[in-house]
Amino acid sequence: MVDHFVKHLCSLGMTVAAATLLTGCAFSPNSADEQAELADSDAAFGYEQSNWDRPFWQRWVDDARAQGRAEGQQAAARAEAPAASSVAVNDDDSGLRPKVGVYIQGADPDSLAAYSLTNALAARAREKGLTLIKPGELDDAVGGSDACAAETPVGCPQLLSIFPGIRGLLVITPETGGSGRMNVETRMRDTDFGIEYDSVSTALNIGPDDIGGSGSDIAVWSERILDMAADRIAIAPWFTHSFALEGDDMYISAGREAGLATGDVLAAHGEGSVVRSPSGRVVAWEPGPAVGRVRVKQFLGPNIAIVEQVSGQRPNPSHRLTLVK
Repeated sequence: MVDHFVKHLCSLGMTVAAATLLTGCAFSPNSADEQAELADSDAAFGYEQSNWDRPFWQRWVDDARAQGRAEGQQAAARAEAPAASSVAVNDDDSGLRPKVGVYIQGADPDSLAAYSLTNALAARAREKGLTLIKPGELDDAVGGSDACAAETPVGCPQLLSIFPGIRGLLVITPETGGSGRMNVETRMRDTDFGIEYDSVSTALNIGPDDIGGSGSDIAVWSERILDMAADRIAIAPWFTHSFALEGDDMYISAGREAGLATGDVLAAHGEGSVVRSPSGRVVAWEPGPAVGRVRVKQFLGPNIAIVEQVSGQRPNPSHRLTLVK
């Protein structure tokens, strides 16, 4: 019943306008007929006027960058020394599970190959400290929205970083050959920091009834891909985003499945500062000072929570929310 409500919550607002994104999908859990104030609305976040000639999220990004440059000057100076190294160590000890989305490309999403690969990843994600978001959920997140012109979630990484709040997007292209062979190409993108990683191609032996059981090639492949995803996400501590307003409260793209509990406090950060390798790739993110705090108030399904403002600035979707220990 709760899952149906959450899906309904995120489908109603898709047709409102491009500026609503799927942030506009939220409505009051007390009344299905009463729509929440949209996170992208001028009233919500004090924009003087809307600019409909560019994507709505670009305003968040631009504002966050301006704020981050002001907030992060000292942090950037501290980060200058380690910038000479391409190795970054993530000291995140929150114990929370970031989301990774998986999308099957170039194959029937209902095929045995797609089912086997997706389920193998889903079966092992939790033990790798991740929450897996399946292809159907990504389709639901962008379906019916004018906020992204792409036909599939693959072309909407910025949208997906806000809701459902995935940190990484795995794009999997399986090609089934003869004699029980399958070649799987996997590409990963960091949706928040815009990093495109090199693809990984793997040849798998699969039996006619192979659905990724322990010891199978598919199982070994899934372990490798999830380890790779976890390592890449570790350039930053766990964080999430708000995506809509409900009165004075906010919806965020994380819930019990992430490891949050009622009463947990999250700090809102601007753009912060990044550390880059000599090649220019982002290898670490320093949040910088917090501009506000919110507290987890209620859960809606496994992957959404309602938070209330505690202090400071009320977060908008451009802010990254980290756990206060």
